[in-house]
This record gives sequence, C-alpha cells and structure tokens, in this order.
Amino acid sequence: MNRERRNSVETYQRSEAMASLINQIMFFMLCDRWFCPEEKLTGLYALLFYNVICYLLMYTQRLVYLQDITPIVFVSEHSNIRHLAMTATKVMLEFTRAVTFVVTGVFMLLVFGLEQGLEHFNPTWYYIGITAIYFTITERTCQEKIPSLLTYLNCDMFESLENLWTPVLVRLCSSIASGLMILLVFICSHENWILLSAASFINVYMTIRDIDQHWQALMKEKSSIHKFRFASAQELSDNDDVCAICLQGMSSARVTPCHHIFHGDCLRRCLRERPTCPMCKYVLE
Repeated sequence: MNRERRNSVETYQRSEAMASLINQIMFFMLCDRWFCPEEKLTGLYALLFYNVICYLLMYTQRLVYLQDITPIVFVSEHSNIRHLAMTATKVMLEFTRAVTFVVTGVFMLLVFGLEQGLEHFNPTWYYIGITAIYFTITERTCQEKIPSLLTYLNCDMFESLENLWTPVLVRLCSSIASGLMILLVFICSHENWILLSAASFINVYMTIRDIDQHWQALMKEKSSIHKFRFASAQELSDNDDVCAICLQGMSSARVTPCHHIFHGDCLRRCLRERPTCPMCKYVLE
C-alpha cells in the first residue's frame, strides 16, 4: 500500500512538473512576441538559464544541509572511526553532478547559439525581470520556499495556513500575469492566434480551474473556525495578548461563544481532537 501511494505521489509530481514547464514555455513565448518579436528563441535560452540557476541553488542548499556529512562514522556503540575520505568523496560527487549539469547546459546554449547566432540574444531588463519573477512563482522548487516567506510576513489573514494559501496565490498570480500578456500580444499583433488560444487555455483556463481545487481544500480547513469571529483590539488587550493554548503573543485571534480567545490555528488544532473549548469544555458545535 505504501509503495502504491509513493508511486502515485511520484506520478502526480511528474505531471505537475510537466504542466509547470508547459505553462512557463507558453508565457515565455508570449513575452518573446511582446518584448523581442524578431528574436523568437529568447524565451528558450532564458528558460534554460533559469533552470540551470535553480538547479545550482537547489544543490547548494542540499549540500549545506546534508546531515550525513560528518567526520565520524559510528561502527558500534563503543567505537568511533574517523572517516574523512568517504565524506570528502560524497561531497565531491555531489558537486560533480552539479557541475556536469551546468556544463551540459552551457554546451547546449553554445550549440544552439552557433546555429542561430547567440549574439542576437539580448533580452531587455524588463524581459529578464518579468520572466524571472514568473519562473520563480511557477517553479515547484521555488514554491516550496513561499510558505516560509508568507510566515515571515506574519499576515493575520493566513492564520498559519500558508501551505494551503500558497498554491492558491501562486496560481492566481500566474493566471493574471498570463492574461495580461495575452492581452498585450493580442493588441500589438493579430497573427498569433494559435499561441494566444493555447496560452488562454493552458495558462488561464486550466490554471483557474486548478485554483478551485486548492481553494476548496483551504476553505475546508478554515470552515472549522470560520464561525468564530475575530477578537477586537480591546479583547486582545484584556487577555494580555497571550493565547491560552500556546502561551504565545496574539496580534489576531478568534473568540468562542464562551468568550475565550485563542489563535485561529491553535483553536483549529484543538477542534480536530474534540469539539469543545480548550478552557471550559463548552461544546462548540
């Protein structure tokens, strides 16, 4: 059962990666038509460059946080054998894989450049900025960092549901950006109907349809505390701005019918166990 579940997860991740790549290609082609209509391979070069950079960053992070890099290998409970050679070999192998990928990417750029003329690859700063931002928010590896960023912003509306908010916000932003680029390309040129139709279907329609699935998951998680109102500033002050569950400060909180105040996330976690107030055991359902 675990193996089947793991296979299904891997299949889903591969399909998500493929869908994300197609989405990025469509957007970059739209940017080509608007920013540099005479240089139609700019988007492919830029996409390859961003993937190389993302790969390097991912491997750098992996090496930095690699837990099994240690000068001590525990062979038994009563002996420690220092084995720096094996550790150094593992690190070198990881770096070699990263360097090999970079060399391969550069070689591909040079091969295509020799035929098409790499000297014509002159994207503007606007092009680089827009495509880099779009690639960042649509690349799965980069999306894994967005919940941490949202947590750092400490926005009350998320109520510790950053992991569920991320796919909704990412897809909303990407669909809006694609829609604007489709509109710009349509205004400046009426000769790209195939590209416009494909981008409208893949980058806008399919993305918006996918938003609904993640939005339903978010609303299902929020529904357990949605019926409880937010606490006012006076109520927070009267309770010393401290949550009775986690004993942490509160800038935003929910009020139960029994007039107890908790973090929304703390209250939601408690309601998963039992539908009563964590303080007075008043039935909340």
